[in-house]
Amino acid sequence: MGTLSRIAGRAGDPLCHDRRVLDRDAYLTSLERDSAAFADLLAEADLAAPVPHCPGWTVTDLALHLSGVHRWARTAVVTAAPGEEPVGPSDRDGLVAWCRAGSAELLETLRTTDPSTPVWHFGPKPRVASFWVRRQAHETAVHLGDLRRAAGRDAPMDPELAADGVDEVVTVFFPRQVRLGRTPPVELAVAVTLTDTGGSWVVSGDGLTPGSDPVAGVEGSAYDVLHALWHRADADALRIVGDEAAARAVLAAALAP
Repeated sequence: MGTLSRIAGRAGDPLCHDRRVLDRDAYLTSLERDSAAFADLLAEADLAAPVPHCPGWTVTDLALHLSGVHRWARTAVVTAAPGEEPVGPSDRDGLVAWCRAGSAELLETLRTTDPSTPVWHFGPKPRVASFWVRRQAHETAVHLGDLRRAAGRDAPMDPELAADGVDEVVTVFFPRQVRLGRTPPVELAVAVTLTDTGGSWVVSGDGLTPGSDPVAGVEGSAYDVLHALWHRADADALRIVGDEAAARAVLAAALAP
């Protein structure tokens, strides 16, 4: 049975998502590891270097953004309300210290907060603290990759984390992007399948309601699919089956911010 017929014919989830969600400890471990790696590399990176795939950003901008988001997310957990993203120092020593402090404070808050605690967040219900554990693990992993590429380094990612990141794009960000008017609904459904970790999803409509059977499929490793969806890589490493124009339209769309 081909990819498209297999996904279209699967019973269960009305949106045809074969979801992948890691456990809390895996997210926290990833967040701690990647935050430390980010600060360590920041200490020696060229702060004025441009960041590939982030137009107009330098390494300094990237670090200010990531650590600002760490503090913003922590505020959302502590106060259960949205706050402002703070601005940190731009000198190397101050910036590295600010990044280390921000991630340490975020980790402490996430570790000591019950995952079911009500908080503010921008994703689907339930609005509880577990959202931010997952979201900040992915935020940090993606931006660590950005920093590594800016420094001319390889940017590997754990395949299971990458697979979970694909799920986050399709089930959390894509519906939000449509709701905010940042991308139109997808008229021709496209199946997304991971060839290394397993997992499959259908990108269709507004991302919230069942749509038509997929007319095309995109297949690749979790790493390659995730980075294509985040526009950190082109689609050359992916295999497209079925309606190529429909598949490329989805890959070009702003499914994530």
